[in-house]
Amino acid sequence: MSTPHKPLELRRLWYLDGRKMALWSERSRRRLKRETQAISQALAPQIPRSCTHVRGHGGVKGALRKIQRRVPKAKFVARFDIASYYTSLRHDVIEAQVAATDLGPHHRRLISDYLTLPDTRFTGRGMVASGGLSPLLGALYLTPLDRRMDRLCQRKGLVAYVRYMDDIVLLARTRWQLRRAIAALHEEIAALGLHLHRVKRFIGRTAQGFDFLGYRIRAGARLRPSAEGLRRLRERARRLYEREGDWQRLRQYVLRWWRWHLGGLDGMVRWKGGVKRTWHHVLTHLGLKHPPG
Repeated sequence: MSTPHKPLELRRLWYLDGRKMALWSERSRRRLKRETQAISQALAPQIPRSCTHVRGHGGVKGALRKIQRRVPKAKFVARFDIASYYTSLRHDVIEAQVAATDLGPHHRRLISDYLTLPDTRFTGRGMVASGGLSPLLGALYLTPLDRRMDRLCQRKGLVAYVRYMDDIVLLARTRWQLRRAIAALHEEIAALGLHLHRVKRFIGRTAQGFDFLGYRIRAGARLRPSAEGLRRLRERARRLYEREGDWQRLRQYVLRWWRWHLGGLDGMVRWKGGVKRTWHHVLTHLGLKHPPG
């Protein structure tokens, strides 16, 4: 006799930076943590490796390594963000994709609860951004796009296609190849009920440089922090110092950031000035010239 399904218990919903967040009951949190691993093992093989945020697919640094190695072969680049990604995902599409996998009915019902319980207005769209299942289901949702772009790479229509969550990069040898890939991307995105961000995009030559995942990438040059990456560093450093007023903690934070910035990129990062330059950059923007006291 099978164990009866116990629905998830939702305690509270709120919004943070436009994204829906959820607080589940303690029992539901433990259950989600436990069963997400099993669901991941079943779904991850269905997701192309060009989707790099899935565990074992390379992560941030794997995505950057791939792009940096392929940039010399490409003259043109397009970088896009998907607008309102989590809030636009259709539940019927996700459930159909899940049903096509080897997941059993127990896990499919769990996913259905995870999607529908926070949908208090019964829109049939959207997903919370605070749960462990969200990155995995978000990755699965765009597999039709990933597979089509991978086919274009195999046919030499693209030098590279890389996706990290809702951030997408296309590299091409010619302008015509890039236009063809962008047209295909628009077709797949529209079929899934999504659209690209109108502002967060770049289309041009790789020699001009473009931003991706906190780094500035340019053909013929090493990686360096992007303007947005440095802005986030300054903002987090400011919050840390305002909260604790601890000079050493601030220094340790900047050092950890610098080590992470270099780590896993095999000498691909420009490090002129080292951590000392980054430290002075932070101090200057915080208005600090000397250690207090």
